[in-house]
Amino acid sequence: MMFLVQKRLFCLFPRNNSSIYLSSYQLCSLFNFSTAKCDSSENSSNFIVVNPLQSCELSSEKAAKTAKYHTCRKNSSSLSIEFFKQKGWSDAQVMKLTQKAPKVLRANVETTLKPRMRSLQDMGFSVTEIVQLVSKCPAMLFQNIQPNLNFLKSLLGSNERLLKACSRNRFLLTSSLARKIEPNISLLRECGISDECIAGMVVSNPCFVVRNNKFIREVIDYVEELGVPRDCGMFRHALHYVMNMSRSKCDATFATFNSFGWSQPDIVAILRKNPSVWTLSKNNISDKMTFLMKEAGCELQYIIRHSGMLSYSLEKRLRPRHDVINFLEQNKLLDKGQGLAYVMKLTEQKFMNKFLFPYKEKFTALYNSYVAAVQGKHHVVAEN
Repeated sequence: MMFLVQKRLFCLFPRNNSSIYLSSYQLCSLFNFSTAKCDSSENSSNFIVVNPLQSCELSSEKAAKTAKYHTCRKNSSSLSIEFFKQKGWSDAQVMKLTQKAPKVLRANVETTLKPRMRSLQDMGFSVTEIVQLVSKCPAMLFQNIQPNLNFLKSLLGSNERLLKACSRNRFLLTSSLARKIEPNISLLRECGISDECIAGMVVSNPCFVVRNNKFIREVIDYVEELGVPRDCGMFRHALHYVMNMSRSKCDATFATFNSFGWSQPDIVAILRKNPSVWTLSKNNISDKMTFLMKEAGCELQYIIRHSGMLSYSLEKRLRPRHDVINFLEQNKLLDKGQGLAYVMKLTEQKFMNKFLFPYKEKFTALYNSYVAAVQGKHHVVAEN
């Protein structure tokens, strides 16, 4: 036995005098022998459990308490793990859960785990759905989240949509239903947004539901200040994007458009027509506006009328497609004046069928240059 202890110490402890720190788990596993000889000898037991722990600055009393604690916890952990496996969880799923929420290992199976799992089953969730819910939000095993589940399931209409929303924001299940979720949904209803549209907003962007009610009110007021009324069909879309932006980010976006000559009504029109443009950074907007006006030769009013072009990638769509059209026009293969907005709207396949495949063999460099740009590689403009 002494040889085994020495062997384990030799493997773990360094030969120099540098300090070493062992966790209580390591200490318990280091001296956890289960031989009958060890158990029958009090002196040997004292030597193995107490003396080495004392050498690591643990008193015999603390060492005994530590060993007892981990023995109890080991028994509790085994019960918890066995419970989940009996419920249809795989070893990998149980391991992932315990790594994310070690508290589960100490949970009482009879008074905590069984009631919570039974509640989910009674609500009609399958084993697979329960695994997804609990894995995303282990805290639900220790809180009464049934009111949240009932409310959200009624609003969203299906377990599938509920799971999708919860996978995007785990706080949906544990946030206060009375102080946050219900008041925020009520605010959207007051704005004339239907429950079906609200459900879509919750699934795609559930973060706003668990925000402070004051924040939602401020966003609604700000969107109205920008000139998008509640009865406008784009109001909910504007809300969706502005909710994900700070007030300073919105102001910066406004200022950037202003610097290129956009009027306030023009900018508000974008928010109504193409609200996704508002999520672009200041530099992104600046680069695209500079390209469209200086390189592509677009008039400001043309860009305003076709603001959707700003939502396309500069390097993967705007510039390479413009270069292709410009090349073909210079080689008298196309009539000049191809509408840039029309060209940009085409799907990738339609664009290639119309403007690249007919000239692929004759202008191989043009084709390769475009394909490289679309794939995110270095873009080289094909030469004449």
